[in-house]
Amino acid sequence: MFLRILPAYRLCALAMLVMAVAAAGFAQNNHEKKHPAKGAGDVTLDAQLVKTGLYLISGGGGNSLLRLSGNGLIIVDGKLPGNYDALLARVEKISDQPVRALILTDQQERNTGTNAEFLEAGTIIFAQENLRQDLTAAKTSDGKVAPRIKTYDRDYTLRLGGVEARLMHFGNAYTNADTVVYFPNLKVVAVGDLYTSTPNPDFAAGGSLVGWGPVLAQVLKLDFDVVVPGKGPTLTRADLEAFKTKIDTIVARATGLIKQGVPKDQLMAQLKTDDLGWQLSFSGDQLDSFYADLSRTK
Repeated sequence: MFLRILPAYRLCALAMLVMAVAAAGFAQNNHEKKHPAKGAGDVTLDAQLVKTGLYLISGGGGNSLLRLSGNGLIIVDGKLPGNYDALLARVEKISDQPVRALILTDQQERNTGTNAEFLEAGTIIFAQENLRQDLTAAKTSDGKVAPRIKTYDRDYTLRLGGVEARLMHFGNAYTNADTVVYFPNLKVVAVGDLYTSTPNPDFAAGGSLVGWGPVLAQVLKLDFDVVVPGKGPTLTRADLEAFKTKIDTIVARATGLIKQGVPKDQLMAQLKTDDLGWQLSFSGDQLDSFYADLSRTK
């Protein structure tokens, strides 16, 4: 038995190979520390191009909208808690620019669950004034209330790197803090939970089914051809118009029943919605709020 001595050039090549493998492992380890791998049971975040410079990132609780600009990124709505790293990893596959602004369409946790991480990273959060109390509850790692929060009342225009995003609040609908985000040059409007599979106002957060139709009427005055809802695929203008028509129909029918003297405890049983493809099931406080809202308009 003998030991074979490798030529010097082969030893050098072998050493370089070992170093390369080690470096690759080190880089991968650093990446995993920055964006920890998610468990097999976690949702996958998918991205699709909506229009030039605008991407829809779905999963993690709902839709996030990514707008590119010449001076950083704008995101409309975050994700559920625990999805910040996955969202940032998905964003970085599209652009390596920092996220400058996070716009919230309402206070649902699937939109606000990553607020603290965005604030920690230096991102400014924009939201309607009625979200102020919820937002100031977000803490940075040092335990202080984050100062990078901007709220507006009715209308605010965000300009960043040649991109314009208009934030508008038209009144109480899903909540009392709904924000519509309009990208005029792309003719795209993000409506959050103002479009859902079945309208279910968050009455505890100031929502109003009676006010929902008038709010959508204001949205439909904008010039757009693509609608981005809080969940699900993008929609057309016609889809939003049809949704509004159904809400107007329900409110008109419910108002008519009240005028006929139908008591509150019988309202939902007599309110016809099956032809609209919806099954409303308001009860308790929800029914109290709905009935009171209708009574003010009869």
